[in-house]
Amino acid sequence: MFHKTKVNSITLHKGNMPGFPSEHLLFSVENSTGNLRMVRFEQSKDEPPYEDFCSALMLNDTPLVRTQSSGCPTCESLLAAGYGLPEDSSEIANALKALCRPYTELDDALKGLQPILGLLYPGLYILSYSEYFPTDGDGRFFWEVPEELTAFGATAELYDSENYRVLPCFPCFLYPSQPAQKYDPERVDYYRESIRAGKKLPPVLAYYIYGYMSVLLDGHHRTCACALEGAKVPCLTLAQPDRIWRKGVPYIVWPDGSETAAAELLSPKQQKLFDHQVAGELIKPLQTAAEHPVKLPPSWSLEYADAAIRYPTCREAGCLALYPKIQLNEEGLLMLAYDDDYEEASTAASLLAYAARQPEIDAKGFAMKFTGLSTPEPLRRTAFEILDRIKDDPEIDELMIQVLVDCIRKDDPIYQIADRHWSS
Repeated sequence: MFHKTKVNSITLHKGNMPGFPSEHLLFSVENSTGNLRMVRFEQSKDEPPYEDFCSALMLNDTPLVRTQSSGCPTCESLLAAGYGLPEDSSEIANALKALCRPYTELDDALKGLQPILGLLYPGLYILSYSEYFPTDGDGRFFWEVPEELTAFGATAELYDSENYRVLPCFPCFLYPSQPAQKYDPERVDYYRESIRAGKKLPPVLAYYIYGYMSVLLDGHHRTCACALEGAKVPCLTLAQPDRIWRKGVPYIVWPDGSETAAAELLSPKQQKLFDHQVAGELIKPLQTAAEHPVKLPPSWSLEYADAAIRYPTCREAGCLALYPKIQLNEEGLLMLAYDDDYEEASTAASLLAYAARQPEIDAKGFAMKFTGLSTPEPLRRTAFEILDRIKDDPEIDELMIQVLVDCIRKDDPIYQIADRHWSS
């Protein structure tokens, strides 16, 4: 049946979000099977009723990831590990071979991915090329996930209460679709050697769900290698285009947040395809963890935990995209916090936390520059939080004691950091 699938390239869109360089190809899929899809599932009879949406990304009858969300774009969703990619999926295998072949344009990649495109629901999709971070957006290695439904900050748009806005949001974090017992350290070593030799890794393949989060369909070991080498992950992402109405006119929303009127891009037939795209059918409740356990390794090595720390969290990624030209040094962060054109103390604090975790930065010396009483409070508080993690340092101990002596208010956040410095 797959030779009957019709895939048409519609238009290429160049991303215009600073800090998120990418390109996006809008295309249509017709006569496809719909075996790779998002579905909604019913609650079990013994569960209390709730208003959240329970769904799963399915391949045939196998859930690759399970989700529970409220439908609010700025609210975190819950994710849980699925049952893993089927071993006998010829479509996935053929697409993986295609990914390993060089391509120059997204149109070329689209042709190679046709086996997987034949699994999608008929409708409009976007194929994007960009770079991801090999983490979950909360500072953890991407493959270290619990089986139970767990909240992930990267599943939501992030509201900035200081300036009453939503931070830039784009796909850049990953959730695994493979159970971790399939981890092969020899394959990771192979890809690490390729990175060290300056070779360009084939892109991984992901399916975007929401917020900053995508599900990794292929490339778990390449992503591991990128994490250990401190590199970003080259990625091809499949996504359904979002839509928004402006004065009754539908617009396509690209992954970088820009918009184009649908009528400017789509033929009447394609517009009907866009209007009636299936969002997901309702299926019976999925098996519980007890009935179908997901096998997880006892623990990942500390090497992966240490590697994940250097990458930005989802909030830091949004701040980096907001001000990509700001220098992450004392002058740049103070300018961001003080300057009348910015007055972004909380944003500067997020960027300070990110910069201090980089291996080439002296975290103590860098944070010390922001401990003065004249430093804006969010920036100063973050500096003390960084210093609090460094124990048995006479200079930091003296600074904390001085805070306890000088500070009048015990509810002051800086006082509280100093007060607990020796208790943990």
